[in-house]
Amino acid sequence: MKTEFSVRGMSCAACSAHVEHAVSRLDGVEEVSVSLLTGSMIVHHTCTTDEIIKAVSNAGFEAAVYEAKGGGASLPPPEKTSWGRFWLSFAVGLPLLYLGMAVMLFDAPLPTFLSYKTHPAMYVGVQLILALAVAIINHRYFRGGVLAALRLAPNMDTLIALGSFAALLQSTIVFVQILIGNHPLGEMPHIYAETSAMILVLVTLGKTLEGRQKDKTAAAIRALASLAPSTAQVVRDGIEVTLPLDEVVVGDTILVRAGERIPVDGTLTDGRGSVDESTLTGESLPQDRQAGDGVFCGCILVSGFITLRADRVGEDTSLSQTVRMVAGAVASKAPLARIADRVSAVFVPAVLLIALVTLGIWGVLSIFDICTFTDAVEHAIAVLVISCPCALGLATPTAIMTATGRGAELNILIKSAEALETLGHVTCVALDKTGTVTSGKMSLVSALPAPDVEMDAFTHLAYAMESPSSHPIAHAICEGLTGSDEVVATDFSVMEGRGVFARVNGMKCFAGNGALMEELDIDTSAFTQQAEELLKQGCTLTYVTRGFDLMGLLAVADTLREDSVAAIEELHRLGVETIMLTGDHATVASHIAAQAGIEGVHAGLLPQDKATVIEGEVAQGKTLCMVGDGVNDALALVSASVGVAIGAGTDVAIESADIVLRRNSLADVATAIRLGRATVKNIRQNLFWALIYNSIGIPLAAGILAPIGFALPPIFGALAMSVSSVCVVSNALRLRRFK
Repeated sequence: MKTEFSVRGMSCAACSAHVEHAVSRLDGVEEVSVSLLTGSMIVHHTCTTDEIIKAVSNAGFEAAVYEAKGGGASLPPPEKTSWGRFWLSFAVGLPLLYLGMAVMLFDAPLPTFLSYKTHPAMYVGVQLILALAVAIINHRYFRGGVLAALRLAPNMDTLIALGSFAALLQSTIVFVQILIGNHPLGEMPHIYAETSAMILVLVTLGKTLEGRQKDKTAAAIRALASLAPSTAQVVRDGIEVTLPLDEVVVGDTILVRAGERIPVDGTLTDGRGSVDESTLTGESLPQDRQAGDGVFCGCILVSGFITLRADRVGEDTSLSQTVRMVAGAVASKAPLARIADRVSAVFVPAVLLIALVTLGIWGVLSIFDICTFTDAVEHAIAVLVISCPCALGLATPTAIMTATGRGAELNILIKSAEALETLGHVTCVALDKTGTVTSGKMSLVSALPAPDVEMDAFTHLAYAMESPSSHPIAHAICEGLTGSDEVVATDFSVMEGRGVFARVNGMKCFAGNGALMEELDIDTSAFTQQAEELLKQGCTLTYVTRGFDLMGLLAVADTLREDSVAAIEELHRLGVETIMLTGDHATVASHIAAQAGIEGVHAGLLPQDKATVIEGEVAQGKTLCMVGDGVNDALALVSASVGVAIGAGTDVAIESADIVLRRNSLADVATAIRLGRATVKNIRQNLFWALIYNSIGIPLAAGILAPIGFALPPIFGALAMSVSSVCVVSNALRLRRFK
């Protein structure tokens, strides 16, 4: 079974890696994915949820089974910003920065009672008090860092706490030396009180900015979830009452007035109105809806007044399913994220080891007067504070969250991070024919009157003959023709499998296929050539007679979608190969493929044959995307590298697919691939800069360039660490501008 948990207490990628490792060791856990960004965990398991919660607790964190509310999906809550803590820390740290850095660098003026030359104990003591105040304001780093170290899972808080504490401890030692008279009078005391405080100030600033940026990545998803109104106007026992949305049940009668959002998915039973469905379909123009039409939760009734029957409520509405898909993608992990996970799991212990080695090497060198022990401490502190696993941990999930949120805005629903990443590598797109490349609906493509027959006489007769019929072919014919009040059919009857009979203005008339014409001994040779061409194009032919005289030929067919040609051209511009998989005859399939510009055709396929073809293409090294809409496409969608369902398709196809195109537009396939490519590129950029930052920053902090006079002070290390996380998240946010 699959269960989603909320996890509290994680502060960096090392934390999420530790939780994931702790749960994955349980017997009965098949797969676990922890998201630092959303504070959530998805577990596929056979063991009990209590065992999983206990494992998380033993790892030092809190977990609870997620209980769906409203949209039925776990969404990252708005970040609690730390601006108040930052400004208070900054206000206390500013005079400390003056006492420490300004006096040391610029010999800034000081009151006599604070002069290090005459009152060194007061000079150092005031700095210690201010540094301690900043530490108390930001005590969460020390508490979290110590607890993480005690459970043998050191994290970012551990590095920050150690760096700040080491600087504070060194300053305290110097203060004691001054008190016992063990420090030369008049000499500037070398302490790091301001470093201890500013590390915390800068880290708090970075975390606050990072929190704001992370919150922006979730804004689109929360906005989508908020589209459902909180209440509904329900008619119960003939009385209109206002009920909370969670009290509305299937079958309720709902009233919606102009300007209100529709609270459920339902069917109009009375009234009519204009509905803005742009939030779900992407169509900018409001759609007219009347009795019998369906409407969806979250859409706005622009004008009119409607009564509807609730068909799907709460978590079952289209809106809730959309939010759940998007949030599920955010909580899942892309293959690229595994790189960061592996690094994060060992990152903090490795940094602690590097800091100890740095202290040891420079400490030994200080014995030979190559440097001072103070330099050794400074290098070790710099290593601790510059090392930030957050940038590495945020590199993938922020990009995934931003991309899935943007995809939702573009009506492209992405069910998992892996699907999004796979989209970025697609080299071949396989397309179902009916309902995907074609409209899936019969249309009149040709109306040919017989020689010496006027077009109007032919079409009016055909319309009169077919209008009483409920057959799809008859509907297609009537949609393509216009009738006449003077031409009316009576005594209508269906001739099963052959056509229809009726009397038109008192005369016997027939409309049917070639078999019926043969049965009636009616000569159709005048249309032999046209009939052969139309049959090759996949058309269904209907002959129309008045009496036993042939009046003309009608051809209906499933025609190309309006956007199919442009969509295929765009895929080719992206360098993507296109093939068609269909159960239709090869002749018909080849004709449709040629019209659309599709490069390869596999026709006459059963559902299992489609899957076999796909497996063969994938075996050749192709990353294949299957696009379909029907029940017969479900197996193919699952077999492909990534499956894409057209939004108007069957529930089975939508459930089987990794991506759902809600606008029902084939053009969105290319858009989805471009979004996938942009996301993969963004993730790689984030991982590259996060790894490069640490690869360069840690050696510099350790003093590798100190022999040539360059050393990285801990305070600048703290600044660099904060900036790295903000840069990674900001880069991911560029995906919000994807078009």
